[in-house]
Amino acid sequence: MSEEMAAFGVVANVRRETAQGEGGLEIRRGTKHFSGGAKVWVLPPRWGDGGEKLYVVGRHRGNRSGYIRIVIGIEHLENFRVRGIYSPALLRAIERPAKGDTRAFGGLWETREEAERFAEFRNRHSVWAKTSEGFHLGYVSDPPPLDLEAKGRTYHLAHFNARRAVYSTLPPPTEPGHTPPR
Repeated sequence: MSEEMAAFGVVANVRRETAQGEGGLEIRRGTKHFSGGAKVWVLPPRWGDGGEKLYVVGRHRGNRSGYIRIVIGIEHLENFRVRGIYSPALLRAIERPAKGDTRAFGGLWETREEAERFAEFRNRHSVWAKTSEGFHLGYVSDPPPLDLEAKGRTYHLAHFNARRAVYSTLPPPTEPGHTPPR
């Protein structure tokens, strides 16, 4: 007996290795709540932060019987795609109201096209970029480009990890007697 599709949603996998701790220097397998590679259902962004943190629904690494819904940083997710939702339990976990909120949660995407655009964008732009002065440049690809043009200036990649790329107006240092490639 096959179940009928109830809705569609965006699915992603938790990165196998995630950067944690101060400066993102501690590498862990997955996150505190999800194993690396775990499939989670990504709900539409609810805040005006550009989607840096999102609600996801998935099975907790220590409990395979039920679904949890938590907020997670977008930098911990990869491989976004649109899939059908067939499980009534999953659909309830996605739609149930937040704690203390009696209103409907609104965890489903408005249209399949909106979900596909989100998944496509996230697969192309997954690392947050800013300048060393704190000016936000938006999202860039992973790995990030070596140079960016923004606001009439050229910025050079100074540092990056799983969370962000930091750009500087200073060109990268060169070794004495070495000519950088053009």
